[in-house]
Amino acid sequence: MPGNRRSITAVAVAAVLLAAACGGSRDDASTGATTTSQFTTTTVGATAPASTVAATAPPTTAPPSTAPPTTAPPSTAPPTTAPPTTAPPSTAPPTTAPPTTAPPTTSPSPAGTGHFVTRPVGAALPSDSTCAAAVRPTPEVRPANVTPNRTKGVGGNSLYPRVTGNFAGTTDEILQWAACKWGIDEDIVRAQIAKESWWHMSTVGDNGESFGLGQVRVPYHGTAFVNDNAKLSSAYNVDYTYAVWRECFEGRLTWLNDVEHTGTYGAGDAAGCLGVWFAGRWRTGGAT
Repeated sequence: MPGNRRSITAVAVAAVLLAAACGGSRDDASTGATTTSQFTTTTVGATAPASTVAATAPPTTAPPSTAPPTTAPPSTAPPTTAPPTTAPPSTAPPTTAPPTTAPPTTSPSPAGTGHFVTRPVGAALPSDSTCAAAVRPTPEVRPANVTPNRTKGVGGNSLYPRVTGNFAGTTDEILQWAACKWGIDEDIVRAQIAKESWWHMSTVGDNGESFGLGQVRVPYHGTAFVNDNAKLSSAYNVDYTYAVWRECFEGRLTWLNDVEHTGTYGAGDAAGCLGVWFAGRWRTGGAT
């Protein structure tokens, strides 16, 4: 079938040319053709004349690129700088804890370490010996008081059983002891005794009726003069003086509201009770 042979030969030639153009070689089992990249011989049947086609493809060389290198122009955009993050200042007022103020202590100071203060109404009062141990040593400023300062009370007191006068020391030490024993600020004691006698145990006032450091007055305080205690003993004299002050401070002198008075007498008025010692009345002209 010559027509078919020519047709097959033409296909084979086209395949050879295509293989040469691709520069490769392969075996095609389906057509029985052998192809090489330089020379290709295609055989179809026994009578087919040999056809030799030289297929020499010129090498493909890409011309050198003459395009200028692509260089990205430098960026002219200003650098992006994030502004620093600053928190706005707090306008809330600072939290300040209110200062803690401890209430003043009303306990007697330990021996030799502190100041005797006024103890509140109803407070337990320390003993003679406790206060004697708590007194701070001080020098004698009234040498004339040496003898009465060394003299202790005798026999107690029937009206105020806690009054003993059971202490000896310098004048200031005796005032400290009385302040501790009766729960009154020691500086109040110092000031009042300065007003009464200027710290002289030998002082006699009120036309011979008042005696000693606290100016204890005979007509109103007769029990203080048993055994001449208020005249002879400095400790007994001030012991009795501040026993009366504490009785007033505790609110027990209710008769003060039955005599001349200003306002209403009641417990806890330290200054008012100092006036009672001066005048025997509650906050009248002579008691202030």
